[in-house]
Amino acid sequence: MSPSPKRILSDFAPGDRKSTSFTTENITFHSVESIQDPLFETAFTTLTEFFGARREMETRSVLEQRFAWNAAPLLSNQPLLHYSMILAFDSQKNVAAVRDFSAIVPPAPEPPRATLHLSHLWIQPSHRRTGLAGWMRALPLETGRTLLARAYHSPDNPITLAAEMEFPDGKDGGRNLRLLAYEKAGFLKVDPHVVPYLQPDFRDPSQIDASGAPQPIPMALILRRVGRENEISAPASFICSLIHDLYTLYSKTFRSCDMAPLWDRWRTLPNGPTPISLLPPTQPES
Repeated sequence: MSPSPKRILSDFAPGDRKSTSFTTENITFHSVESIQDPLFETAFTTLTEFFGARREMETRSVLEQRFAWNAAPLLSNQPLLHYSMILAFDSQKNVAAVRDFSAIVPPAPEPPRATLHLSHLWIQPSHRRTGLAGWMRALPLETGRTLLARAYHSPDNPITLAAEMEFPDGKDGGRNLRLLAYEKAGFLKVDPHVVPYLQPDFRDPSQIDASGAPQPIPMALILRRVGRENEISAPASFICSLIHDLYTLYSKTFRSCDMAPLWDRWRTLPNGPTPISLLPPTQPES
């Protein structure tokens, strides 16, 4: 994967523009697009070691199903889906960063758009605060444009980056640093008091059944509306459609019974033109 030829300044979030001065001469990027890629195990193990213990990492079987999206044909009545992992290696061939993400372009008659779900990002400690994280936030945008074009839409149609984050608690230093990094980059948080968001239960189905029921996790939904980063509100209809895109991605690989509580919550969300506040990710919950 060589990002330089197509890199454009607008791919970087406003607060990540300094990342354009980060030299990537000693960094090699590799995009994993299939479970058969020899570097899949490296990416999967790296993410699982960090996020698995926190119940924030999907199982191997779920990721196998997501990679199968990439070879699926374009169907007029189905969303176009894609899943990728991006590895960054330093000059010593050590893993410097790993990002995975999913992309969706809804079928017509939905307005043409691409939603990119930024699932996980791990940065090797020695590469933090260097500008590499900005690249890992920007690189998925090329996939969004490619997917729009594949669906016969202009690549200039709206693209939104979305991520699920823990709420600030003032105690977990690592959590607060992650939230601050996205805030400085220009991401905003959907007001959780107006639009409470749930992340699915990532446990294996056997564990879910043994516990009696799925246990969705309340999370903060943060986003970057590419080209509209300065807007501090968004219509409820946009937020509702965004969450629908995310839950559609999850529903392709999670059981319907485990997604049911999330869809039930989604049906109660505000819709229409009412503006929903977009807040700094580090703003405490009152």
